[in-house]
Amino acid sequence: MRCLVLILLMMIFTGCGMQSRTDDNKSNDAYSVVDDYGNVLQFDAKPKRIYAGTLSIEELLVDLVSADRFVAISEDALDGNISLIKEQATHVKKVVPGYIGVEAILALKPDLVIVQENRNKEFIDALKDTGLKVMVTKVPTNLDMVQKRIEIIAKAVSEEERGKQIIKDMNKKLALVQSKVGNLPEEKRKIALAYSLMGAFGSKNGLFHDICIRSGLRNGAALAGLERGEHLSKEKIVSTNPDILIFPQYSATKKGDVNKLREDVLSDESLQTVKAVKNKNYIIIADRYRYSASQHMADAILLLSRQAYPELYVND
Repeated sequence: MRCLVLILLMMIFTGCGMQSRTDDNKSNDAYSVVDDYGNVLQFDAKPKRIYAGTLSIEELLVDLVSADRFVAISEDALDGNISLIKEQATHVKKVVPGYIGVEAILALKPDLVIVQENRNKEFIDALKDTGLKVMVTKVPTNLDMVQKRIEIIAKAVSEEERGKQIIKDMNKKLALVQSKVGNLPEEKRKIALAYSLMGAFGSKNGLFHDICIRSGLRNGAALAGLERGEHLSKEKIVSTNPDILIFPQYSATKKGDVNKLREDVLSDESLQTVKAVKNKNYIIIADRYRYSASQHMADAILLLSRQAYPELYVND
């Protein structure tokens, strides 16, 4: 009888110990993340059904998580004309339009939704009202914001080490650019003016401005005083006198003709005194590099710098 009591006691204490270890494991899996708007997101385990509301976030996620952790990916990600991740995107099973509504997102049953602040507030609030876990990120306007975005999203998907490696890889490319153009005096830095189908763009408050500066270029639109939403007059283009023009490779809206845009600018009689026009000195780059709010910003900076200063990269 005494032996039976001892056995029962041992089973009880052993069971308690096992339960305690199980509870400890659960607590070790739990974590929290604060998004750009101060919202605290609580996680019991790493999310496995992730939906990203914009292509730049998808660009980041494909390097952070495996394809099976996407609940869906956008059609935009599969469009090689505007996407830098076409090949990686093919491994995600479900494809949805670039922008879908709250009901369509809810039907996907995601365990994490990541959206940018530029989706309207009503849409974001409606998503939160469904009870979904919604992470809101700011639209980056410089490299520091891009790398902070990588850190926060990497933490949200429980891939912090991978996030650190992505930033480390970015910094290697940026260090190469700095080694080539970092010592260029301001007056030796070429002036670049970028065009979209809407005209010259690149205010000092936008992401492209930071890409230009870090490439070793001076941003012609910012020098001319262009503000967001404004159009740059031909008179200001002439007075700014850019050394290089940057044209789009493709129209993301599929409206307009990028080749005609380039021909019209280069043949414009009122611009023939501009150095870049006179010397037919222009660069054509993929649209996604011009607006890259992900780890590909480092690629954009390196690409632009190489094309602007090929003589500095002869041995690289």
